[in-house]
Amino acid sequence: MFKGQLTRRMAMLLAAAAVLGAGAIEAAAQAYPTKPVKIIVPFAPGGRVEGIARLLANSMSIDLGQPFVVESRAGAGGAIGSDFVAKAAPDGYTLLLVSAGTHAILPNVDKKLPYDSVKDFTAIANLVEGFTFLGAHPSVEAKTVAELVALAKAKPGTIGFASSGVGTYGHFAGELLKISSGADLLHVPYRGSGPALNDIAAGHVPLMMAGELVELAKAGKVRILATTNERRWFELPDVPTMKESGFPQFTAHSWIGLAGPAGLNPEIVAKLNAAAGKALADPKAQDQLKTLGVLPNFSSAADFAARIAADRAVYAEIVAKANLTFQ
Repeated sequence: MFKGQLTRRMAMLLAAAAVLGAGAIEAAAQAYPTKPVKIIVPFAPGGRVEGIARLLANSMSIDLGQPFVVESRAGAGGAIGSDFVAKAAPDGYTLLLVSAGTHAILPNVDKKLPYDSVKDFTAIANLVEGFTFLGAHPSVEAKTVAELVALAKAKPGTIGFASSGVGTYGHFAGELLKISSGADLLHVPYRGSGPALNDIAAGHVPLMMAGELVELAKAGKVRILATTNERRWFELPDVPTMKESGFPQFTAHSWIGLAGPAGLNPEIVAKLNAAAGKALADPKAQDQLKTLGVLPNFSSAADFAARIAADRAVYAEIVAKANLTFQ
């Protein structure tokens, strides 16, 4: 009898504790944020992902009343920073700028990746559509993609293209160019976009697939031959798409979004999604984004989660057909 009463009492206490715990979690979500929030950029400083993160952080700091601090954790094509966030507490104080590279491409080319890009993260919002350009240093004797391919075929394995790292979107786009054209180009990986951009501007590497080339082109330091997107970039109406350049099978698009660890409270997700949407709606922010080669493409958390999963499947098929392995 006493044992039965004790068991019932323990059950009641445990139930009460669970209710109190759930209440505390809900209260924390409603009060969020109550301290500084980190936004992890999984690439080296100087690229467009960092630029987007800082724009977002500045707006969210004002909107939500706590500092949003951008922190770079670069390496392994974005895997180091992504894994750091995947293993962080799902309390909303450690967030990640994710990209097509880290969450759709890299999972298909790095079988030892320490995270699952779908299961280990909570999607918060897609932020932008990224435009990617094929740029050449002015010293390269090619003014079109066709001329570049002819030059590369005449000098196989000697013309290098820079990327922000192995398994990144720029790497993937370069490999796709090799496959679709039959040109033997040499991949030159960097630890982030910043160092790669500096080297193509200085002529240390002849080619690069990236979104940050527009400003360099305006300064005369890079010649843009084509964009990998379905449409032309509005500031470069004379620059054709890859399809218009004679490569109808060449399709490569990129995006950048905001995510957190798996298990993030839906109320926190909703707050962050709304704040991100507000940041992107600012006309000044939109002008800044254009200088980075991106356009706002805001979405709900659910739509962004679906896009990550769908694009990972699409890239898996492309990687399998092309037999790509990034070493």
